[in-house]
Amino acid sequence: MKAALWFGIVAAMAAVLLVGSKSGFLLAAGIAALAVGLCVLMSPVFAAILLLVTMFMRLPIRSEIALPVELFLLVFAALVAATVLWMDRTPGRVRGLGPVEWAMAAYLACNVYSMLAAHEYPAGDPLLGVALPIPRFIVIAVGIPFALYVIGRYVVDSTSAVRAVLWAVLGTATYSAAVSIMPAVGLSDLVWPRYIVTEIRPSWAGRAVGIFNQPVVNGMVLALGFAIALVLLSRRSDPGWQRCAALAVAVASGCGLYLTHTRAVWLAGVAVLIIGAVLAKGYRKGFVAILVMLGAMVAVNWSTFTSADRTAGGVASDVELESRLNDMQTALWAFAQRPIEGWGIGRFQSVNTIHHQQWASDVPWASGFGEVSHQNELAILAELGIIGLTAWIAVLALIAHRLWKAYRTLPDQELCGKPLVVIAMMALAIMLCAGITVDLRYFDFSTATIFLLLGVAVGWSDRHNTASVPNGDDQTVRDRQLEVVR
Repeated sequence: MKAALWFGIVAAMAAVLLVGSKSGFLLAAGIAALAVGLCVLMSPVFAAILLLVTMFMRLPIRSEIALPVELFLLVFAALVAATVLWMDRTPGRVRGLGPVEWAMAAYLACNVYSMLAAHEYPAGDPLLGVALPIPRFIVIAVGIPFALYVIGRYVVDSTSAVRAVLWAVLGTATYSAAVSIMPAVGLSDLVWPRYIVTEIRPSWAGRAVGIFNQPVVNGMVLALGFAIALVLLSRRSDPGWQRCAALAVAVASGCGLYLTHTRAVWLAGVAVLIIGAVLAKGYRKGFVAILVMLGAMVAVNWSTFTSADRTAGGVASDVELESRLNDMQTALWAFAQRPIEGWGIGRFQSVNTIHHQQWASDVPWASGFGEVSHQNELAILAELGIIGLTAWIAVLALIAHRLWKAYRTLPDQELCGKPLVVIAMMALAIMLCAGITVDLRYFDFSTATIFLLLGVAVGWSDRHNTASVPNGDDQTVRDRQLEVVR
């Protein structure tokens, strides 16, 4: 793979120098794309990282380049092809589908059925007449995250590959932290893309929205970076420069996390620290120290913390609370009306416009009117009914069970042992905390990244259990592999 990259770089430079002008740059771009394509097909790990990068850069790429198909979708298709090729040439890989994958298949089937079935209202915003493309929505909200879980479980099978994935996520968190901090310290002119500082919704003024132009998804990425950086920082066997880099990312991500002024991601940050304090065997002191420091700061500034002044660190907001309550009441009403199959995927906004409900008489009726859901599980319940929600909860519960089993069996100090599982548990907690106040299905990058990390951790548990089989024939090992995935 390195040879292909170097060949592409040298050939591209030669094309620019020899041909010159616009033709040379087009030829160079074509050669570079060919080299990257070869690397993608040769290494599904590289392809997965490239997918994360293109998803992270989705909005800037779309604003700068008009493509008939978004770039990350092309990379995803290439990743699937690369994974199939890798599986064909790797006989000693993890094999089989377990309960998690079957639950994922059931949830995906619910989404596809809902897409094909007839529904009373259209998907999207009925007030603006903006339709939601359901096939694309399913690919982004379900297909890519679940595929990355399976791919992470199968192909990220070396310590170097795990490190590559973790540092790729840290790279995105570093950029998110930079563009979150720069406006707060008077460096707005240096922020790119420019929409981060020029196209701000009034309700998000003063909050770090990041490259996603949304504070919650930006906070999820920062919380992931904070979690991974703290775990890597604790690894005394790693090179000093890596630990210094991890420290810098942890500090920057923590600052950026605060600047989102978003309760859900603050809660996610606290969940990261609690998981670390409880489960980070041998390196929990740092998590405990940060928790104690944060607790002391909140206690000293309690009146500010409980105020509605977001910029000062307050968490109260009557307007947002009333909006969320009406959203919840609308979702519960929708479930009561159609409890089995729901109103149809992508229809909550229509239901919340045509059948908007009021939580209580002292809550303004107009709060939350016509909005998308601000609670992930209730949105699924309203749109896909109890069947869809059951399948989704089964996915989460089975993954949590696999992570706990992995934590109990993997070695304590190896990066691909308990530390990797702790990172995955933190990632799952971040997603659950964010889902309290947003519909996660609209958050492509953060959800996909989290499912990739979950799959990587589960895959290492599978490999560890298979490697524990005493010397025996190949059939014994295959039987043990099947037992593991069950």
